[in-house]
Amino acid sequence: MRILIALGLVAASVGCASVRPSTGAGRPFDFQRDTFAYANELVFNYDDGVPVSSTNAPDREHAYTRRCFIMAAGVVQFWKHARFDPQAPPVSGAELARRVRQVRNLAAWWPSEPLEQRIVFPGFASLRDLSEREGRVLRANMGAGWTTYFHPRKYPMPFVPSPDEESRVADDLQYWMEHGHPMAVWVYNFPHVDINHAVTVFEKAERPRPDELAFHVYDPNYTDGPRTLLFDTVTRTFSYGGTFYFPGGTVHVRPMYTSLFR
Repeated sequence: MRILIALGLVAASVGCASVRPSTGAGRPFDFQRDTFAYANELVFNYDDGVPVSSTNAPDREHAYTRRCFIMAAGVVQFWKHARFDPQAPPVSGAELARRVRQVRNLAAWWPSEPLEQRIVFPGFASLRDLSEREGRVLRANMGAGWTTYFHPRKYPMPFVPSPDEESRVADDLQYWMEHGHPMAVWVYNFPHVDINHAVTVFEKAERPRPDELAFHVYDPNYTDGPRTLLFDTVTRTFSYGGTFYFPGGTVHVRPMYTSLFR
């Protein structure tokens, strides 16, 4: 337990090795082209944000579940490290899988390569196009979801962020959005865990009130459009709207995949 606590403190404090937003792909993140066409599926069925039953039915034996962290980081990895060439002839299935793994193995916090050095996906116009037509290949090669439960970046969960820490995250998000760089974040609650999820913040949104900041996010559990993450500048707290898996309300937010430990 002491080792876990120590790792959690290290993970919470690491920041100097983080990528800066100026090292992105050089273009704005576009929800319609830079997100997956399929959704992360959940282990439970939900009613008004409350889990009511398991989804381990026979027809869900091979469901794509518990991959929200993989997908939140994955859209950043493709945005930074991949290039699409819809006019070129497509490669074989085996070669396509190899290129997907190449992108997967390039960390989301690493600087983006020059355009001519990025991994090319011939025959596809975007990640959305690729995942619509070859979702099976992506799902099989982007990585297992269970590994995220054991990574050091998850150990700070018991250390509830202070209002000052939440304010710094909000400042970081504004800074990254001003530079056009998406940021994968961990959205959770503790000790009452009614959400433990990863989303990708990709742009500022219109403020509902003068004392709130708003950000559009890619939620891997949805494919139809962005959701909204709010920050109250008075209470210095984040909130996430109601979804089919979360009733909505106050959440804690931590940046993810901006360094080896974070």
